Amino acid sequence: MLTQGPAQLQLRRKSARLSAVLRAVSSVGAAVVAVVGLAPPARPAWVAVAVVGLLVWSGLFTVLMFRPEHPPWLYAGDIAVVLVLCLAHGKLVPAEVLGASAGSGWVDMVASTGVFIAQFVLRQPWAMAAAIAIAVAYAVGAPGVREAPVILVLQGLLAAAVVVLLRHGARRADLALSGEASARASARARSAARTDELEQQRLLHDTVLATLTIVGTGSITRDSAALPERAAADLAVIENLRAHPGAARDAAHDPAPLDVALRTLVLTRRVGLPPLDIEFDVPPLDLPYEVVVALSQGVAEALTNVAQHANTHAARVTARRAGEGVTVEVHDSGRGFDPMTVASHRRGLRESVYGRMRAVGGSARAESSPGAGTRVVLRWEP
Repeated sequence: MLTQGPAQLQLRRKSARLSAVLRAVSSVGAAVVAVVGLAPPARPAWVAVAVVGLLVWSGLFTVLMFRPEHPPWLYAGDIAVVLVLCLAHGKLVPAEVLGASAGSGWVDMVASTGVFIAQFVLRQPWAMAAAIAIAVAYAVGAPGVREAPVILVLQGLLAAAVVVLLRHGARRADLALSGEASARASARARSAARTDELEQQRLLHDTVLATLTIVGTGSITRDSAALPERAAADLAVIENLRAHPGAARDAAHDPAPLDVALRTLVLTRRVGLPPLDIEFDVPPLDLPYEVVVALSQGVAEALTNVAQHANTHAARVTARRAGEGVTVEVHDSGRGFDPMTVASHRRGLRESVYGRMRAVGGSARAESSPGAGTRVVLRWEP
């Protein structure tokens, strides 16, 4: 059996409910017409049994068809009820109805509804076979030249054409939805890969490239004891990237304590950099893991810049609630700089701070001017 998409499943559910409503309404209407129009040669006992049986069956059919899953025998049962009524047609309706060229009695209502229901709930060619069987049973039950059996077959053809068009449209809709879902999945995969690539680049900038910069400026010499220690830390970062490339993404939405992450960061010694006297004012805050990672790594890069470039040994890290989000600031009173003069190839603030915050839906900015210190502000809201 072919797998059905959401559009086809929805059409199937709607068809079942429409069939249930048609059977219930036509049965009640037919019962009223049968009782009100009772006249010979219709036999009261036959009419009573037929009407009660029809109402009981329509009630069962309606209830079962409104369930999410309904058994196939239900369709066969409805066709069987219609066939029996058509075969007994001559004993259930008045003589005037039997003499009419076109069907106008209560059995005709049941038969027409049976033809339509068959087209909605059965597949071709079984649906048209059911319509032809109903027309033949009608002709056998009320013999003579009449238009009603032909009309039943024409109704079946018309309903079948409509249903075929609806099912074709539903299949095309499912194909379109499937293609769109595949495109979205591919886009998400490319975005995730790009995010991982950018994060790896940021980590390399914050570790390996930062170490090379320090060595290049002479802050660490080849004989310095800090160089092997810093290189070992950088290698640990690279090994972690290789061993767990998607670990951060897997835990992205788990809650994590921002205050603990920032306090750990502040207390961690920055190998090869001048020590900083950091004032820490961060209340307990739980945020999504990916946000905590972005904020803490952004703060780490800001503190690294203070130690390397600000010509000061003091800094201040603060955080406060901002609505449902948070604002984190790193402030120093060092020599400052002009943000407009930062070269485009410098990735410190641009990627390690701004880029990380954009990646989690946040923002960051640096406020600084020569001689007036620097304030880096990181914001995030859900």
